[in-house]
Amino acid sequence: MILDNNLAELNVGGARHTAEGLAGLVRAFTDIPYIVSLNKNPQTDFDLRYLVGDYQTVADLALNLPHLKNRGLWTGRSRQEGEGFFPWYWPSLSDVPARRRCQEKLVHASLEKSILDVLAFDRESVVFLSRHAKGALSPESEDDATLHTVTFLEFFATSGRSLPIPNERRAVRDLLQVAPEGDPMNEASRQVVSRVVAAELDRWFRRDVVAPQAVLVDVPHLLMRMPFVLGEGAGVLQRWNQAVGAGEPPFGLDETTFRRLLEKAQYRQEIWTGRTCFWWPRLDGDAALNAMFYEDDSRWERAVFCEDQSRFSLAGGADGPREFVAEVEGEWSQRHVAFLDDWGYTPKSRFAL
Repeated sequence: MILDNNLAELNVGGARHTAEGLAGLVRAFTDIPYIVSLNKNPQTDFDLRYLVGDYQTVADLALNLPHLKNRGLWTGRSRQEGEGFFPWYWPSLSDVPARRRCQEKLVHASLEKSILDVLAFDRESVVFLSRHAKGALSPESEDDATLHTVTFLEFFATSGRSLPIPNERRAVRDLLQVAPEGDPMNEASRQVVSRVVAAELDRWFRRDVVAPQAVLVDVPHLLMRMPFVLGEGAGVLQRWNQAVGAGEPPFGLDETTFRRLLEKAQYRQEIWTGRTCFWWPRLDGDAALNAMFYEDDSRWERAVFCEDQSRFSLAGGADGPREFVAEVEGEWSQRHVAFLDDWGYTPKSRFAL
C-alpha cells in the first residue's frame, strides 16, 4: 500500500488524517504486508543519518513521488551501470511483500521463543550490538544475558511504533494469553502480533544491525575492508561492481577464499537482511583472513562504495565521491555518496568531517 502523507481530502468526519497516523493501524489490523508513506519529506531524497531513509516514519519506507518511477526501486537493479540515483538502503518493492509474509510466518510460529535465539544471534554476536540496538530490542533489559531471553511477545508489548497506546498492545497480548488455542480470538491476536513484530523487527535489522555494518557486513562494505577477497579482481573496478549485484555464491568473490573462509560466516536468514551478509566479528577475528590482508601483494583499486548509487567509484578528485558520517554507532560510520545533482541530501551537516 502506498499512502500519500496528505490525506486531508478524505471525505470523513472528525480529525484529519495523515499516512503516519494510519500506517500502524493498517499494518496491525489488515492483511497488507508492506506500507509506503509518500511525500512525508519532499526535500529529502537521501537521508544521511541512519542509512534506512526516514527512521521516524511509521510506514515501512518513506519515499517521494519522483522515486516511484525509478526502475531500481521496483527491480532491485539500477537502470544502467553507474547511472542514476539508486540508494543502497532501498528495498526492491517487488520482493518485499513475499519477504514480509515469510517474516510474519516465522514470528507467528515463535511468539513465546527468544528473539535472538530464533534469529541465530549467539552470545558473541550480541556483544557487538550497539546500545541503541539493544535498547530498541528491549528497553527493560540491563545486560546481554537478559536481552537473550526477550521473546517476540515481550517485544510486542514494549514496541510502540505501530500501536503507540500501551493499553491497546496489552489488550491484544492479554487476549492472546487467555483465549484457548484454536479460539478465533486467539488466532486474530496472533495475527496482529505477528504483523506488528515482523515489521518492527525488520526496521530493527535495517537501522541497528545492517546499517552500522558492525555485527553483519554485506558484500560491498566487506570489500571496503578486505579487497583481497575479490582475488585477482581486486585491481579491476568492474569486478567490484559485479560483486555488488551478484545473487549467487560466491557472490562475485574469489571462489576459493569464499568456500574456505567466508561461507561458514554467512548469515542464513536473508528474509531479514534482504541481501547477502556475513558475521563481521567472525571474519574480523579469523587469523587466516587477517594473514591474507598482509600477505596479498596484488594491486587493489582505490574504490569507495557510493550509498546513493549502489556502486563503487574511484576515490579522489574534486568531482569524486563525498565522504559523510552517518548517525550510526560504531567504528564504521564513515560512508560515501556520489552526491548527484537534482537530488536532496539531508542533513548536510553530516558532510562536516
